[in-house]
Amino acid sequence: MTGYGLHWIHTTTGQVGPPITVHNASWSIELNKTEEISLTVDKKHLNTITPTWWEPLSGGVLLTYTAADGITRPIIAGPITDWGKETTTSLEIKAEGLRAIFEKRTIWQTLEYRKTTLGEIAWALAVHAMDRPGGALPLVHGTAGDAVGERERTYEGWNLANNLIGKRWTELSGVINGPDIMIRPRWADDAQTRIEWALVHGTEAYPFIAQDWVPDFDTTADLGEVPDVSVTSSGKNLVHRIWCTGAGEGEGTARAHAEILSNVWRRDQPFVEDVMSDADQASPDVLRQKAHGELLSRQAMIDQVTLTFAANSQKTPLGSFFVGDTANVTLAGWRTIPDGTRPMRIIKMNGDLSPQVTLDFQQAQWENA
Repeated sequence: MTGYGLHWIHTTTGQVGPPITVHNASWSIELNKTEEISLTVDKKHLNTITPTWWEPLSGGVLLTYTAADGITRPIIAGPITDWGKETTTSLEIKAEGLRAIFEKRTIWQTLEYRKTTLGEIAWALAVHAMDRPGGALPLVHGTAGDAVGERERTYEGWNLANNLIGKRWTELSGVINGPDIMIRPRWADDAQTRIEWALVHGTEAYPFIAQDWVPDFDTTADLGEVPDVSVTSSGKNLVHRIWCTGAGEGEGTARAHAEILSNVWRRDQPFVEDVMSDADQASPDVLRQKAHGELLSRQAMIDQVTLTFAANSQKTPLGSFFVGDTANVTLAGWRTIPDGTRPMRIIKMNGDLSPQVTLDFQQAQWENA
């Protein structure tokens, strides 16, 4: 039978418990962030099961989807982190992906990593986070063969406030060519009685998480698998000059700029400028290069494509691809996006328990493509 499934789980073991009786639910997965799921549960149902299944931290929620191919795939799994509104008949329960646990574990001793990769550092931080009383979790390393590199990091044990593992992962992803880092649930046994989580990440050679196949979304087809598509365009990024300030203080601050004035003259645009900074850089030439690179990325409007697809799609069933994957998207008839098929990265997925799921693709510029 196709459709969603909801079960209680034990966070520390991954054991799958009783099915959940809900009034409604909504969920969201965003790249390099913590998944979220909210459900409204019948209180009579809660009275029939042990409280450790549905209490914060000890209890958790597993969302699955069974597609037309008969495969049941975990979509989100993680601890209950909060309760919401309670009425006479129902209780709102909020759960998050396992990354939520690592957002509340810190680096408590000085760690030094040398001649390695950012992905391997991310995994090492996870191992460190589990090395404490009650710290064990059913988490495995899902990306292999990326241990040797030229990256270095030192985390000082005294810097506890800035050493939360989730924060350090975000920093690793945020550097130039930094790896995507996600924690994804999967079945731990064929009987589907337990789940485990896999920490997966990009590599030095390819910072995106590896994918097994490339999904295809044709918004021009009449098959009904993509019933709705929209494009949100923004011109707030447009600018004609970028200043870049650098090292120094007061009048001695290094600075440089780059400008492109063609749109001022050809399109009768009023002149606008912006300022960026790199406090560690004193060279005007380097500052000018940074300003020029930023300027080039701000010469056209930014577009974001959003579409809905059928969760039980024959081609792209929910759970057969992931946030962070690149998909082939076919579009036609949009003002700022040329007609055709092009690769786009999925950066967010959300839904409820209805047959439709929404995808957001990474912002991009297409006007001058």
